[in-house]
Amino acid sequence: MKNFMEPESVALIGISRKTGPGSFNIMENMIKFGFSGKIFPINPKAKEILGKKAYPNVKAVKEKIDLAIISTPREHTVNILKDCVAANVKAAILVNQGFADADSRGKEIQQEIKEIAKRDGIRILGPNTLGVLNNFNNFTTSFMPITKERAPVGLICQSGILFVGALRFSGNIGKGIDLGNACDIGFYEALSYLGEDPDIKIIAIHMEGLSEGKEFISLASRLVKEKPIIIHKTGSSETGARAAISHTGSMAGNYQVCKAALKQAGVIFLEEDGQMTYAVKTLLNLPTMKGNGVAVITFSGAAGIMVIDALERYGLKLSTLSPETIHIIAELSPDWMPIGNPLDIWPAVMKFGTGNAYSIALKAVLDDPNVDGVICIAIAPMIPEFSFLNVSDALNKVVEEQPNKPVIAWLYGPNPGEISKRFESKKRIMTYPTLEIAAWSLSLLKQVPKV
Repeated sequence: MKNFMEPESVALIGISRKTGPGSFNIMENMIKFGFSGKIFPINPKAKEILGKKAYPNVKAVKEKIDLAIISTPREHTVNILKDCVAANVKAAILVNQGFADADSRGKEIQQEIKEIAKRDGIRILGPNTLGVLNNFNNFTTSFMPITKERAPVGLICQSGILFVGALRFSGNIGKGIDLGNACDIGFYEALSYLGEDPDIKIIAIHMEGLSEGKEFISLASRLVKEKPIIIHKTGSSETGARAAISHTGSMAGNYQVCKAALKQAGVIFLEEDGQMTYAVKTLLNLPTMKGNGVAVITFSGAAGIMVIDALERYGLKLSTLSPETIHIIAELSPDWMPIGNPLDIWPAVMKFGTGNAYSIALKAVLDDPNVDGVICIAIAPMIPEFSFLNVSDALNKVVEEQPNKPVIAWLYGPNPGEISKRFESKKRIMTYPTLEIAAWSLSLLKQVPKV
């Protein structure tokens, strides 16, 4: 995969002479992204593109080419690949659609491409792909704009939308591999590369179909001991499976069998859209849980009761608080207040103030040997009128001093967006939009290695 992810020289075959907004020019995007290697535009109708000499074909370059990016109509692809083989190019990305994702002729062409890869040793990514992203090397093959962030998250997907929309799917990514139709390079090779990559701490995967199941699962079962692997598998319904075939030509396989095998391998298996961003940010920022005991601290008794059922659904339970913890909270509370878990600290707040009461309670439960993780339920007030209700700074100070147990928060009130940012500013406390998602996210920390 090095030729794909860390090339020193790239040939762009079928590159357009159009530049500027709306041109979708790969070369222009690559240059703006900061790629410092050699670029050889291939276009027989141009002598120069963006200030670089253009060549009629890849064989005319006469310099070493690590990677060819091919964006010509499908009927030219086979002959261009043969030219790449003759020019000793070892890797190629096929951008265009219209292969196994299309009609019978497209399937025939893709089969010819597979045979070239097998026979001649050129490795091929795609077709029907945006290619790769490497923010650690300022390299992208995407013709669409991509967020540039050196996050320790690697993405493997079968749709370019997850590159362009990474912030919605997984959050920022540092490296990405769009397999497209996966005619040659597949999930196994991509996982192997990211699994050994020291820049990557978490691997997020969007999967439609898996052809090399046995090898992939064996590899995943080894890698999850070092870094979390999170998989969102689509195509669970019969209609969804048919759609996967038309999108990337992938056979979705038996969903339940695939799910069981992947979960047995130790990956985090997601079935719902929207879960990936929460899974990634949880595993990336929070310490693991040594057990399943959770302390809940809340301004609202009702919210404390609401979270109990969610905890049990995900294999967590309320911790039995130690006598020392009970004593500390009792000292803050009126005599009539029963002390237990969830800890309703509103009466203490009325006497000692929000920041003071919440800080003391959080420090106490983090010190408690019976507690493995904490859920904080707090108010998201408007700022600055009700700043006295915002406990984000106070709680962050506590967690910075006691960072070994995960602390997550659910906020209620009129200003969750701004207050969530304040809670997450130190990357010590993560916030979630519902108590259900909060409990589920916390449960992920029972089953993964520390990243």
